[in-house]
Amino acid sequence: MHDENHPFLPAGLDPDRPDTPLTRLHARTEAAATTHGESRTVQTAVRMLTGRTSVEDVTSGLAAMIAGDDEGLSLPAAGALALTAVWHRSAVPALRQALTDDDETVREAALTVLTARAGRLRADQLLDADLVAAVHAACGDPSPGVRGAACAALGELAGDRDLETVLPTLSAAVMDVDADLAAAAELGLTRLADRLDRPDLRPSTQY
Repeated sequence: MHDENHPFLPAGLDPDRPDTPLTRLHARTEAAATTHGESRTVQTAVRMLTGRTSVEDVTSGLAAMIAGDDEGLSLPAAGALALTAVWHRSAVPALRQALTDDDETVREAALTVLTARAGRLRADQLLDADLVAAVHAACGDPSPGVRGAACAALGELAGDRDLETVLPTLSAAVMDVDADLAAAAELGLTRLADRLDRPDLRPSTQY
């Protein structure tokens, strides 16, 4: 279940590739939603993300079903990424908080979800200036993966009102020596150009 926006996802978490941690997590989460219901699955995923997993989450096997046994995904990161497969607007506060989590994989996962759910956030009027500012702040994160995810996320989340702040950051990142970060920033600018009908924002017209 993906957003129509074709979001940027970190290396190894591309849902268009046949066998990755994210595609496996998607399959597990969708199976969990079929068995336990989408609402309950979302609630468990949020509790996993926030470190508040309940006894019932454990005894029912739901948390384990979502988490699986993939190496490299912590329980909070798995809970976050599960929200790319199931969704409810009540997850937004936990995702906002996760942007400043101590674990960089959790911060990156939260950005991935916000990117994937940009359309829903906009439709539900949950995409406010504070959220965009928090994502923009993540462009200065010490983790290269988080910076890249944030740059790409701005392409889906930022609006006309945010351009004065966002454009200098993305324009600088396009020139970064880190090829992955530069590519993410280029994607962010391209998505802004497409969404806002601003072809002048495309990297090819700037550089």
